[in-house]
Amino acid sequence: MEVHVPTISPLEDRESVEQRVAQTLRDLIVDGQLPAGTPLVQRDLAQQLGVSPTPVRAGLSQLEREGFVAVTPTGRAIVSRLTREDFEEIYAARLGLEGLAANLGARACGKPEIAAMKETLRDLRRLAEEQNVNDYLHQRWAFHAICYRASGRQRLVDEVGRLFWRADRYNRLVLSGSDRYRQSIGHYGDFLAACEQGSGDDAEAVIHRSIRWAVDELLDSLPSEAAA
Repeated sequence: MEVHVPTISPLEDRESVEQRVAQTLRDLIVDGQLPAGTPLVQRDLAQQLGVSPTPVRAGLSQLEREGFVAVTPTGRAIVSRLTREDFEEIYAARLGLEGLAANLGARACGKPEIAAMKETLRDLRRLAEEQNVNDYLHQRWAFHAICYRASGRQRLVDEVGRLFWRADRYNRLVLSGSDRYRQSIGHYGDFLAACEQGSGDDAEAVIHRSIRWAVDELLDSLPSEAAA
């Protein structure tokens, strides 16, 4: 008896499309091209991205889990709003996880990592002078990731990266003037110095200080979830 085997698309292909959809939408949200509250209509997004609705639905579900997308009581997907509670939760998680990644990474940094961080810091200083917020935010992660990856703790680095990108919508608000760029760059210089010395405790302290600085600068200006 002949058994009919249905045609099934390779799992890797389906996942790659879903991941590309999620990454594209995530970048648009983080870069501010899809502002908070923007409706995300699956049919329209599928047409614009040139894919079927299925990977768009999966991508939106992933972004909802990551905190970039919210579903309203009427079932509509929108870009999640920036709130005081969300900000506090992201930054509390960063204090713990990113502090650990900094501590472990700084202890493991060698000459290649230090050289790469110095080069990236030069780019950050140039971007700060230009107040090029999009490229500055992306280079911030490139700078820190060099150190964090030196730890060899990939699961930790991946989790810190997710928190880092979630925080960037808020960091865009923090970097609202030249003086704040100057303060931000100062933190990176201190972080590099800690890594050069191989001091995990100092690197962790710099991360904690920079995170608390961002909280102090922005928290009171954000609406509560009830108001949003």
